[in-house]
Formats: sequence, structure tokens, C-alpha cells
Amino acid sequence: MACAFRLILADPKVKGILINIFGGILRCTTLADGIVAAVRETGLSIPLVVRLEGTEVEQGRQILKDSGLPITTASTMSDAAEKIVKAIKAV
Repeated sequence: MACAFRLILADPKVKGILINIFGGILRCTTLADGIVAAVRETGLSIPLVVRLEGTEVEQGRQILKDSGLPITTASTMSDAAEKIVKAIKAV
């Protein structure tokens, strides 16, 4: 995940990141842990919106919220799109 963030952040035109993940086999808790670790490792300074769906989704969202990091969660793809656009405009 951190490698992906670094690749994305290499482009100075990127103003925000939207992650849309369906955790079927891989639990959302594992995905959320990876996102939190990547944000900490990269020192992400642009808006990040994450939409998780699938196995252990509520626990995954809680991990993101409890991280203390500026990670916005969304419940639907439409909600995620609205939130990332709003966050980018606010920067």
C-alpha cells in the first residue's frame, strides 16, 4: 500500500486519493491496517477518502477512524466521490 501511495504522490498534479475496496477474501480489517500503515509511512498530506465494503467492514472502518489520521470514510461509491471532490476543493 505504501508503495502505491508513493507512486501516486510522485505526480504533483494529484490532489487527493480515493480508495474503493471490496474485501471479500481479504478482510477489511487487514486492508484498513495496511492503509493506516501506509499513511503513517508516507506522511500523506493530501485528502484521502476510503470506501470499504465486504468482510469485517464495520471493524475496518473503525480502525480507520481510530487511527487519528485524516482519513475520511465513505459508505457508497457516490458518497466517496462527493467527499473526495469536497475535500480537494477545501485544500
